[in-house]
Amino acid sequence: MQFRFQSSIICILCLFFSINSLAQETPNGEVGIQLGGIYYLGDLNKVPFKNTKLSAGGFYRHNFNQRFSAKGVLSFAKVGASDSTHSNPYQRQRNTSFNRNCFTFNAMGEFNFLPFVVGDKKKPYSTYLQGGFGVSFFPDDSKLEKFVLNIPFGFGAKFNTTGKFVYGADFLMMKTFSDNFDFVSSNSSEKNKMKQKYSSSNMDWLSYFGIYLSYRIDYPQKCPTFD
Repeated sequence: MQFRFQSSIICILCLFFSINSLAQETPNGEVGIQLGGIYYLGDLNKVPFKNTKLSAGGFYRHNFNQRFSAKGVLSFAKVGASDSTHSNPYQRQRNTSFNRNCFTFNAMGEFNFLPFVVGDKKKPYSTYLQGGFGVSFFPDDSKLEKFVLNIPFGFGAKFNTTGKFVYGADFLMMKTFSDNFDFVSSNSSEKNKMKQKYSSSNMDWLSYFGIYLSYRIDYPQKCPTFD
């Protein structure tokens, strides 16, 4: 009887601390800005980080708890590449290039490898995985597709600072569902006896890396007295 009583007390205490722990994980948000570089991989470039161009944007992150978050990211960049900068003589012979303005919106989820709470000095940093879906918009006057779907995935790291600020770094790969935003496949009818004009089996990729700064936003809390 005494053993059952002690077991019951232990179970009640465990339940209490579990509920208390969950109650302390109050959801909050973050609004932030990011700055970095973006490069393209496809028929005109197969070398990572080559032809990197500036990218800037902003995001909103919703933190469900210490491990899981969701965020929406809107960014702008000029994406481009050129055959003339390649070491392959066949690509230089082809002599194709492109530069396009690109707006991208990505909706992604994040998983923190370490428990992380904005402003908590006891949880100073965490690395994380991220992934989701997105769409890129190319506002040019060409007859090429203006909207391109993509699947973004990557990793990052975040660090607490004083107060409600967080800074971090991101690396993101974006597999697009297009092989034509670089203009190559649309120009495949041009004569080039030296080499195949393009690879029709591979989709184009975009890749982003950069840093960011965000500020925590606390959501209004309901008063339990009136619930």
